[in-house]
Amino acid sequence: MAQECTDATFQHAPGGVDGVFYRVDTRDAEEQAALLQGWNQVYAQMSPGTFSGAISEAQFGQTRLFIESTSHSLLQSGAVGANFLAVGVPLEMAGAAVFCGAADHHSAVHVFSGKSGFEFFSPSGLVMAGLVVPRDTLHALLSEQERQQLDTGIDEAHLRKVHEQRVLSLREFVCGVFKMLEHSPELLGNASLRLALENAVLSNLAELLIDESAPLLPRIAPSNRWKIVAAAREVVQERADSPISVAEICQATGVSRRTLQYCFQDILGLSPSEFLRAVRLNTARRTLRSAPSVTMAAASCGFWHFGRFAGDYQRMFGELPSETFRRRQAKTPSVSVR
Repeated sequence: MAQECTDATFQHAPGGVDGVFYRVDTRDAEEQAALLQGWNQVYAQMSPGTFSGAISEAQFGQTRLFIESTSHSLLQSGAVGANFLAVGVPLEMAGAAVFCGAADHHSAVHVFSGKSGFEFFSPSGLVMAGLVVPRDTLHALLSEQERQQLDTGIDEAHLRKVHEQRVLSLREFVCGVFKMLEHSPELLGNASLRLALENAVLSNLAELLIDESAPLLPRIAPSNRWKIVAAAREVVQERADSPISVAEICQATGVSRRTLQYCFQDILGLSPSEFLRAVRLNTARRTLRSAPSVTMAAASCGFWHFGRFAGDYQRMFGELPSETFRRRQAKTPSVSVR
């Protein structure tokens, strides 16, 4: 790739056989369009001046994350493979923008699959986050009702209205992943961490796109609420050595996300996500005894936004994870704090 892009600066940080992380700085819009493989993109520069752009991309299995910046207004068109779902979320966007005929804005979510292409008139100074996942893999984590909700209108590229807090959460997740990979690209060389990251991507997409308030919640007897919570806790305990997502718990227990939310809130006074975060924080605390770095401990427990992990950890235990790490591994000079 570097040899073909004569006007690009290419920085490649291989994570492993099945994981790759790289960054490319470009000075040509058409050149940048060709960098995201499998998208069949075409860019035409609409505003005058010298173009500059950049793409950071992480690939693991069939899942991809990227952050793209473009200095000038562009007319973009393209498509992904027929069996993939693509979601785009603006990180920075000011000025007029139009996605497939609809007025775009900073909190809009771009959604499209391989059954239709897209056209995007993007403004100058755009920074966009993108996620691409196999549709079947995401479907496997959802109930039939949730799959139907996800697929409504998905064969036509469109802007999907999503609660702003969910958009913010996805932005923080993607930016956190890239900060960790820029600092420690070797994380992608670990097969279990690649799987954990893929599950985190799928879980975050489900959180973004599934509207839990849409279906009516069936009446659940108090005794059954406890059984559902107990079954969920058993699933979590069986997966104590690897992070698990809410979507995977729903799949294992056979209940919807909203039912799980209702039962956890009623029985424990916590959401499933809050419960999982507490469990993973305690796992991270134990992992810090033997992990080679704080970053590795965080990632192995499913934390891909290091700043949020450090803040949550400090609130839970009254100290930073780096303080725990130093105290517990003071007699091991070969390890490093990252």
